[in-house]
Amino acid sequence: MKNRILIIEDDNEISNMIADYLGKNGYETHIAKDGIKGIKYAIEKEPDLIILDVMLPYKSGDEILREVREFSDIPIIVVSAKENIQFKVDLFKIGVDDYVVKPFDLSELLARIETNLRRYLKLTSQQKLYKYKNITLNYDLKEVFVDNNIVKLTSKEFEILYLFIKYPNKVFSKKNIYETVWKDSYAYDDDTINTHISNIRKKIDSELIETVWKMGYKLK
Repeated sequence: MKNRILIIEDDNEISNMIADYLGKNGYETHIAKDGIKGIKYAIEKEPDLIILDVMLPYKSGDEILREVREFSDIPIIVVSAKENIQFKVDLFKIGVDDYVVKPFDLSELLARIETNLRRYLKLTSQQKLYKYKNITLNYDLKEVFVDNNIVKLTSKEFEILYLFIKYPNKVFSKKNIYETVWKDSYAYDDDTINTHISNIRKKIDSELIETVWKMGYKLK
């Protein structure tokens, strides 16, 4: 399976150059040319790594970095012409994994991508962790922590919470939830879903899961 790389860069020449080079080296690439699409694609495309410019329309690179870090810990490599040391330090503090200064050599960028992916895949192969705000979910150990305190969930409650945290901006209908978690055809059993959602709210946070009228549920 190809690793997916999201390139958030508004310079067409640079973004196309990176995409073409990575495509030739076996990667699947997606390009977002502004900050709003960058966040949208970071959620929808589920990239394995993000290449991020700093100066972008609508949302800056540091804004995107902060938002992505709310729902994902995938590697993020900033590619920027800025060489200010304090600027780099600030980005590392809010979660960037690597920093490449423009102009750059494509072979060096590829080497950094490969290094960061290896490190990340090694970490996630040891423990599959998902974080959302003050919640940490360890899928392999089937454990959930809120503010570092363990919370006991049933198996179905755990799988529902995992579904929400894995796709934090997606609205799930009751049919989506039932067929994904119970792995069976939905039989319009609203009480089952309502009860499990209610239990999760009581155990985790009463305002964590938002009801979207006539559509379903999503993380708030």
